[in-house]
Order: sequence, then C-alpha cells, then structure tokens
Amino acid sequence: MARLRPWALVLLACVVACATPAPPAPDTPAKAEAPGPRFAAGGPAADELGAAEGYPKGSRATFYSVGSAVGSHSHMDEIFPSRLVHKPPEPSRLGRVAEPRIPALDDYLARSLTTGLLIARGDTIFVERYQ
Repeated sequence: MARLRPWALVLLACVVACATPAPPAPDTPAKAEAPGPRFAAGGPAADELGAAEGYPKGSRATFYSVGSAVGSHSHMDEIFPSRLVHKPPEPSRLGRVAEPRIPALDDYLARSLTTGLLIARGDTIFVERYQ
C-alpha cells in the first residue's frame, strides 16, 4: 500500500486552510450536526498501534516504535524533559464553522496512521478529527 509522504499532508492542510469553503447549493439541506471535533473509536491499524494493550507508553528508546507510538505521544511529558506552561489570564477564543466538504479527507484518514488532524486559519477551526 502506498503511503503519502508527510509533506503531502502538510500541503493538503495548507491548501484546505487557504481555501474559502463554498456556500451550500440552494437545494442542499444544511447539516444538522453541530460543528465540533469528530472522534472515531478505532482507525487503521489500531491493533498494530497497541489498542488491545491500552496503547502502552514507550520509552525514549521505543518512542518511535509503531506499537507504542500512540501511548508515547500521549505521555511525551513523562518520557522527555518538559516544563509547565501556565494558562494565560484570558484564553484565546477559537470559533468553529461547519466542516467543509473535503472529498479525499475521509479516505486519507482511513488509510493513514494519523491519530489527530486539525485544520485552522486565523482563529477559526475548520476540521478537527481524532482516531
């Protein structure tokens, strides 16, 4: 199976972020679903990524191993030196819009080991997906 290179995903995200979503056609009903992040319980190769073991946390030596990648990235502060960043007095407000139709996005997420994807421009979130 061919895999997209990381730069291809970055290019796709940049193109989508710069594109203005097309308004719905007059005969197209508006989506009833409220904008917000979308979560999928699994994803491609979930077992290979350690789902059955609860996504085990790796170490510095196994950080990039496929079987501990999700757990390691979820616990980076425990694996690598880190520092606490305090919240600001006034949080940034990010608005959401209905997710634009991106024909290749669902197919890409179904085939790739992407666990999270966020597409935003300025202070607006267009796409937020996790699997």
